[in-house]
Amino acid sequence: MILACAGWRCQRMISVSNIPGGNPTARNDPEHFSIKFQICPDCHQTFCDRCAPKAGFLRSTPCRQCGGKLVDGGQRQKVNGTQVAEFVRLHQEGYDHGARGDMPAALALFDRAIAIREAYADAHFSRGLALRNLGRREEAVAAFERSFAIDPRNPQPLFDAGNVLRDLGQRDRALATFDRALAAEPRYVAVHINKSIALMDMGRAEEALHSADEALRIEAADASADHTPNAASFANGAKGAALLKLGRNQEALAAIDQAINDGPDNPDNYLNRATALERLGRAEEAATAKRIGRQLQG
Repeated sequence: MILACAGWRCQRMISVSNIPGGNPTARNDPEHFSIKFQICPDCHQTFCDRCAPKAGFLRSTPCRQCGGKLVDGGQRQKVNGTQVAEFVRLHQEGYDHGARGDMPAALALFDRAIAIREAYADAHFSRGLALRNLGRREEAVAAFERSFAIDPRNPQPLFDAGNVLRDLGQRDRALATFDRALAAEPRYVAVHINKSIALMDMGRAEEALHSADEALRIEAADASADHTPNAASFANGAKGAALLKLGRNQEALAAIDQAINDGPDNPDNYLNRATALERLGRAEEAATAKRIGRQLQG
């Protein structure tokens, strides 16, 4: 039997086998499989031995999602024969309300879950999303920060906090938050991309170019920690914008064309392409790119 690891963006599979010593295929491929794992009696999530290494004799590792005390994976059947904890059920119910667009109901349920288990990283993160959608953005940042404080091995809350701060026009705080996310996980490609955009907002085009290039380097090495869809396209779009700002128009056009070829369609890429083409004296092509960009803007 193969189980998924619930660690943030973990791609390792958990092999459950009755074979003494574990399944030989899994045992011989530790980069992709774990034969040792732990499970949370409260939320029933499973974690590989890298995402939740055992704390030692007479000590238990806390669940990275809900803060419960993990137990050895050998107790999986016993754990799965029980109900999830009440605060986990409340979080799940809140998530369902949020998926339907009822953010006030979702937030109330997340608050109830946290009142029972304050060290519930996932509930704080979900609370941040609900607060962001309700326009309560400073409170959302605080919720994301609390989620990261509980589970500092998961940098996604800092990514979301940085994006909210950028929307608030608090560029210095946004940039600092993106840097903290990268300190926690240097291979977080989406953060490199959004950091590049934030640097462009601040008029720091050379640094923005470096961040976009770093995102592309990680993607090319197939070493991304977050596996963001279309990441190369977004990174090339950011790179093209930075090169355009630096007056390197031919290089900018090449990066933008790559972003467009990789998709998805982004109006900014077409409008930036139009600018590059205008500067290169290709007026007819520029007009076409500008028209497409404006159509995509709606």
